[in-house]
Amino acid sequence: MAYNLQGIVRKATVNLTTEFDRLAYATQNIANLNTNGYKAVRFEDVIDADGSVYGVERVDTKTGEFVLTNNPLDVAVQGGGYIPVTTPQGEIRYTRDGSFMMNKEGYLITKTGDLVGSGIKVDAAAEKTEIRSNGDVYIYQKLTDEPQYAGTIPLVQFTNPEALKDVGGNEFIPTENAGQMKLVENHDYIKQYGVERSNLDTISEVYMVSRINASILATSKLMQAVDTMYNEAISINE
Repeated sequence: MAYNLQGIVRKATVNLTTEFDRLAYATQNIANLNTNGYKAVRFEDVIDADGSVYGVERVDTKTGEFVLTNNPLDVAVQGGGYIPVTTPQGEIRYTRDGSFMMNKEGYLITKTGDLVGSGIKVDAAAEKTEIRSNGDVYIYQKLTDEPQYAGTIPLVQFTNPEALKDVGGNEFIPTENAGQMKLVENHDYIKQYGVERSNLDTISEVYMVSRINASILATSKLMQAVDTMYNEAISINE
């Protein structure tokens, strides 16, 4: 009897730990509802041979809704892929948050101060900045002038983007499981004057939190019941 109770406690403990992990991911998703280009993280159930439940992290890579901002430096990736950015330390990271701005030298940067691509210099005094669907950036000193090519916002894709690691600041680095990276050419995935919203389904996420809370409560009550049974068994043996 003691072995059976211990087995129940062990499985309940594993399941409870999984539910708390799932709750952490769900609350992280909700907290990033308004984060540009954020990809919701799923914690899917996996049942092992002895009936214990554990979770596997999955990233939902579907494209979020396009939101118009009318800012000429804002772009959204409307398709698969990530924009490479370069940190001040020279590290290459990847993002889908296209809410760009200019630094004091005139280079396109992210909100965290990272260079877009390897460096694209624009001109704050120009009358127009055009970012085409393939990522090419052109500057018009005057609207009647011929455009001047300033560079291209690169776009790359990974074989398994679900395996990218979130390093904060809405940026990612590849892991061994992310697979091969390739530069996407001749695409039309870049859309100017707007950003990509989070792809989070708010209603589903709130419902998920409610389910997780109910599961945690039920498992806690089960463990309390098992603890009571275990103590009664000890009293009988005495």
